[in-house]
Amino acid sequence: MHSKILKFFIIPLFFIAPQLDADTIKLKDGSILEGKILEESPSTIKIEYNVTKSIKDIRSINRSEIKEIDKVSEDKIAFNTIKSLLPTEDLLSTDDYDKILADKPAKFLALYPSSNHKDSVQQIIDEIEKEKALTESGGIKLNGKWITGVEAAKDKYNHQAQILAVKIIKANKKNNYSLMLDHFDELQMNYPYSLAYGKTIPLIKETLPKYDITLKREEKAYQVRNKEREDQYKSMEEEDKKRTEAAFQAGLKKFQLRKQEAKELKKIWLPVNKWDLESILDARRTIVKESDKLESLNIALTGSTATALSAAFKAFADKELETAKSQLEVAKNNGARGKAIDKLSDDLENSLKADAETQKATAIATAAAEAEETAKKEEEAKALKKKKADDEKASREAAEAADAADEKASREAAAKKSGISFQTILMILAILLIGITLCVKIFFKPEEKFEEELLQEED
Repeated sequence: MHSKILKFFIIPLFFIAPQLDADTIKLKDGSILEGKILEESPSTIKIEYNVTKSIKDIRSINRSEIKEIDKVSEDKIAFNTIKSLLPTEDLLSTDDYDKILADKPAKFLALYPSSNHKDSVQQIIDEIEKEKALTESGGIKLNGKWITGVEAAKDKYNHQAQILAVKIIKANKKNNYSLMLDHFDELQMNYPYSLAYGKTIPLIKETLPKYDITLKREEKAYQVRNKEREDQYKSMEEEDKKRTEAAFQAGLKKFQLRKQEAKELKKIWLPVNKWDLESILDARRTIVKESDKLESLNIALTGSTATALSAAFKAFADKELETAKSQLEVAKNNGARGKAIDKLSDDLENSLKADAETQKATAIATAAAEAEETAKKEEEAKALKKKKADDEKASREAAEAADAADEKASREAAAKKSGISFQTILMILAILLIGITLCVKIFFKPEEKFEEELLQEED
């Protein structure tokens, strides 16, 4: 009951909600008309107003009935359209940004140079310019988030897959099922073990029945469409008929070439043309086959394989080789195959070999450095030992010299203390020795010599 009451109040409020770009006329009876003023005269005003959200009506009102007129300025209407430029779509190129900037924002500044909204428009232009600069530097906007070129390079496999997933979502929003499945075809063929592939499958499964309804309608209309074309030919001049038919056949031929090219590329989803019944029937048969195929997929296994492979790519980019090796093994054991997996495997193997060689060279260099350091330390130890021995010898000699000097000084001090110096004693001893020698010569000479000396004295 409460929900019914709520709906009763919400719906009227929804319908009478004011519009941003609407002219407003308030009448004296209290009613309000919102819409667009079409004509004005001294006595009346013609307005196209909103009866409901989807229903409009035109009414001429006497100015005598009007209490107030609030007319939206043209620059405000233009500004409101510019505000819708942000946030920008995903996957825009630099050319796309240039086209956006050259259109509404540039025209606004040219037409309304003194508008109150000029600064706000400039801010929007600045924001779009920033995004353009990010794109020029290799960045890309996916799901509203910016991914730099460096981040994308860490896992190109999943990055490219994510780009396709965004394209699939954009095509689905426009109900362009053929383009949507063409992108999914590329995703399925080239990136079947990506994170985006598993996440996109539910959307594809939901879309296929809708696409089949569209194709079924085209199939039923095929005969009617051809009959209408033949009837149009009947009303044409012969030359016009020939030109029209030539253009029609040229279009069909171009389509057949596209179809053949898709077959050569082994695409699952081939192009469809409303004038080619076989292409419509082929597409419907493909829907049945691919629906069964998607239903049989092990989504959990697909997800775990994609997670492991993504971890391997990122670990390899971060040079965590052992982690990359283990995660790649998980993905391979789950059935991951393809050129990208083979390339990662080869790159990983080469990196592991190079890493092992680097480690070996580092170990050899470390051992050599350690040996050199050990030899250097031994030489330093020997030199230190020799220096220590030399220092000890010099210390002993210095001590001995000091002891001798002390002893000499002690003797001299003792001699001085006794009153006779050592030199004096030596002189005395020398004199005594000389005296003794003379005495010996005198008292101990032979008698013959003594007598001879006496005789010599007498003579």
